[in-house]
Amino acid sequence: MDDTKVNLSTLLSDTDPAVRRRAAEELASSSGFAPVAALAAALRDENKGVRDAATRSLTEIGNKNVARAVVEYLSDGNITTRNLAAELLMRLKDESIEALLPYLYDADPNVRKFAVDILGVNGSVQAVPHLVELLKDTDENVVISAVEALGNVRSEAAVAPLVKAFEEIGYAQATAAEAIGKIGGVQGTDFLLLRLKSMITDASADHLTVYAILEALSAVGYDRAFEDLKGHVANVKGKLRRILLHALMRIGERCTRTVNNADGIKTDLIDAISDDDPAIKVSAAKGLANLEGDEVTESLARELGKHPDVDAILMSLLEYRPGVFRLVVNALEARILKPTKEVIALMGRLVAHIQFSTMPQEFLVGDNTILDTAIRVLEEAWIDADEETRSAILDTLFRLDGDKAVMILDVIRNDPDPWLRMRVIELLSPLDDRRISGFIARFLQDEDDMVREVAASMLESRGYIHGSAEIQ
Repeated sequence: MDDTKVNLSTLLSDTDPAVRRRAAEELASSSGFAPVAALAAALRDENKGVRDAATRSLTEIGNKNVARAVVEYLSDGNITTRNLAAELLMRLKDESIEALLPYLYDADPNVRKFAVDILGVNGSVQAVPHLVELLKDTDENVVISAVEALGNVRSEAAVAPLVKAFEEIGYAQATAAEAIGKIGGVQGTDFLLLRLKSMITDASADHLTVYAILEALSAVGYDRAFEDLKGHVANVKGKLRRILLHALMRIGERCTRTVNNADGIKTDLIDAISDDDPAIKVSAAKGLANLEGDEVTESLARELGKHPDVDAILMSLLEYRPGVFRLVVNALEARILKPTKEVIALMGRLVAHIQFSTMPQEFLVGDNTILDTAIRVLEEAWIDADEETRSAILDTLFRLDGDKAVMILDVIRNDPDPWLRMRVIELLSPLDDRRISGFIARFLQDEDDMVREVAASMLESRGYIHGSAEIQ
């Protein structure tokens, strides 16, 4: 008996799952129908290791025989088996199309939907005519899946059927709009613009469908779409206006267009930047980027720390706005802004420009108390700050005034909590200032053994030699 027959017999009948798993692994080099059928049957094995080994071997074989053997398990009563079969068919991509097509017409709507979803993920152009037929299916879930799949395939041949589905199938409108947007092209975009015009001011129109149209246009709209959307801004309010502005800014960015009368929608953009959706926040921030005014700067700064993806954009926009340092400090003092680590890090970056670049010192125009105010608000922020914020506070304090920073830290050095004293040493470690090593050296005389050890270790890592760093 050859090795393949032995492995087949072992996989199908051995009581030890470890032995069955090894047999499944060995069959990866056998592409005949019998080994493939046995591996497919092993997707139902009670042991996860065996199922995983069978899945890997079937993936490695990866031919149409695998698809034919696996596809029948889409209707298996066990959800684990169904999911393994679906995963394999998605990995097989074009090799699985012929095997899947008959299942688009299975009597069970759940099986039809499963097959549709897989073909959509695989981007199977060959399946488009069959998916179009399923737009007439009696099951709503199958219809929605067929619409989604046509959008994922991205074939222009599907635009006309999707337009018809939008017009005739009320429950599929939002999904059809999204699918048309994924496909793009002039035909689809013009249709979306036409429907938007008739629906955007219609109080009875489905809001989700209007949102879907705007989202689709934001992804594929061209110059005409930019002009059309700009004309709608004055006619809508609330969340719909925020989404409209988001779409307008995305199209403008892609088509290198600007909103010429952006000052006219400044208030709307300031409103939109507070939206919970980070994508809308980003679009609003970009729309505000070239607009002047303290209210614009303040609205940008107020959103710092709410979403990491948005923070990167806001930092780059705020870093070079005139007067932002003074505005941020005053807003912190007036409790308009919260002293988050992002706001404090922005202060540090602004101070770095003042100290180390040729930028004009417009941040400090006015009286001479702005630096003192900045130091005071940071000192006050320390009390309730978490460790990340305290790290930002220390960095910014040393950028503002290293001598005053040491004076403030000297109070902390005498805090009765040794853990706080140790943490201050650790927070100071990555900072680069001539005074820091000398300040840490003061902890060498601390009453707590652990504090002294941490201080000595930090000084050693900084290459500190006693007497080489001035103690202020």
